[in-house]
Amino acid sequence: MSRINLEALAKQHPDYARALRALQSWIDAHEQERVINPMKVAKDLRQVDTTDLAMAFTLLHKAGLLKRVYKVLTPAGVLADGEFDSPTVIPEKLPDRFERYFDTSDAEIVPVFRLVA
Repeated sequence: MSRINLEALAKQHPDYARALRALQSWIDAHEQERVINPMKVAKDLRQVDTTDLAMAFTLLHKAGLLKRVYKVLTPAGVLADGEFDSPTVIPEKLPDRFERYFDTSDAEIVPVFRLVA
C-alpha cells in the first residue's frame, strides 16, 4: 500500500496529472526510500518533462506531503547519513559510509525531500 495518494492532487492540477501519476508510481516502486532525491527521480522518469516533474514536487511540498531537507555528498559521491533542516546546521565534519570523517565545507549539499505522510 502506498504511503501517499496523489490522485486528488492530479485531479486538482490536471496540467500536472501525468507527472504526479508518474511520481506516484515511482514512490510506490521505492517503498524503502526515506528521502526522495529529485535528480534520481528525474533520471528514472525520463519520459516526464522535468519542468512538470519539478512542479509536481512543488505541489506535494505545498500540500504538506513532502518536507525539504538537505543531505551531504561524501567525497566518494554517495549521500552521507543524516538529514538537515537547513544547510546552515550541517556539522563541519560528517562520517562517510566507512565511518571516516570528512570536511563538509567543500562538500556538495543536496536538497532532497522527506515524505511526511
